[in-house]
Amino acid sequence: MALHWRSDPYTAITLPLQTKSAIRVFLSFACAYFVSYAFRSINAVITPELIHDLHLTNTQLGFLSAAYFVGFGATQIPVGLSLDRFGPRLTEMTLMLFAIAGALIFAGADDFTSLVIGRVLIGIGVSACLMSAFSGFRTWFPLERQGQLASGMLVFGTSGALITSWPVHTILPFIGWRGVFVLMAACSCLAIIVLYFGLPVKSRMTAFNPSQDQQQIDEATFSWASYKPILTNAIFWRMFPLGAFCYGGFIAIQTLWLGPWLTNVMEYSSESASQILFWFNTVLLSAYILNTFLLPRLAKRGITTLRYLTWMVAAALVFQACAFYLRSPWTWVWWYLLAVACSSYVLAQSLIVAYFPKSFAGRVSTTYNLALFIGAFVVQWGIGYLVDVGIEAGWSRASAFDLALGIYLVVQVLGYIWFLIAPQFFPSAPIPDE
Repeated sequence: MALHWRSDPYTAITLPLQTKSAIRVFLSFACAYFVSYAFRSINAVITPELIHDLHLTNTQLGFLSAAYFVGFGATQIPVGLSLDRFGPRLTEMTLMLFAIAGALIFAGADDFTSLVIGRVLIGIGVSACLMSAFSGFRTWFPLERQGQLASGMLVFGTSGALITSWPVHTILPFIGWRGVFVLMAACSCLAIIVLYFGLPVKSRMTAFNPSQDQQQIDEATFSWASYKPILTNAIFWRMFPLGAFCYGGFIAIQTLWLGPWLTNVMEYSSESASQILFWFNTVLLSAYILNTFLLPRLAKRGITTLRYLTWMVAAALVFQACAFYLRSPWTWVWWYLLAVACSSYVLAQSLIVAYFPKSFAGRVSTTYNLALFIGAFVVQWGIGYLVDVGIEAGWSRASAFDLALGIYLVVQVLGYIWFLIAPQFFPSAPIPDE
């Protein structure tokens, strides 16, 4: 069944999609998010080569990877407005052109500054990949499917992380880290083609001569003031620390610091570390798949997504403490259990998007995503900074990592406590009607 839009250029049809169209839409979003997550994770594998070729410090390495989140975070508010005004297809395709440019600049870089510029452009380019999906899902799929669809997207995202672990390590000696980024630019081109053919086009039939009433509605809906119901809402602030500290910090660990921790603290070889990263992401992917089947069944038993999320975040804190400090030949078990628990973090995002009207889907998802990537930036850069501080103070690398990860763990615990008690302090602002 072909997908159509109403003549209103800003409002998508909200009838449920039939199976064939729904699969096409989902896979189009998933392909782009696969590339996005590959970009996010790739530095964890190419780190030894970057350090060797360009003589980067830990602080520079942390900032370089975090530069992705600078570009990503800086675009979130405009992306939210664009998604609600122009739709996910045009927004995502346009931005991914920046990812192509960034990957090519990174591939040709000979100094730290050029690497940062390329990384920032990559962050801008993939900044709409997941949020476009959430916006589209909120429009075209029923509310009870949102958590399941979010977990499904993370299956494809984690597949991107898988590709950038052991497989990339295998081809690295043949094409080098520069060749890897040229390949990533090509993958971005492919993702744009899939989006072009896979997502519906928004009609512009009335866009050229809108009425005065329509103009007034647009100004009210797409102004900066329209963010007030989001930023004054209890559910947003309750979920905020889970996004900024737990989910954002997990991304920082997964996409960069787990690799150096394995080589510097556990003294694994680069090859062994890349294999552990591969299986860590495999477990994470399997957990996302499990969630897509588990959540509907839990709901039938009266266990809400929010309750499930609460349990899993608590488990993740325990597993992190064990992974960081209970070192043995079996330490990898704690990391794999952590991957299972952290697969729940994305559910906070889907809960927030489902809580607001469809017309707010883009702005809600990107506002929360901004919090997530601010946290990812701070944790990714902060761990590198604290490790360097510890080493300069005469500590061993293992002790320096203990300091950095210990502070990170304490911040998460405080954020989880806030998640539990926040509803007492933030009354909800009125939510606009559909």
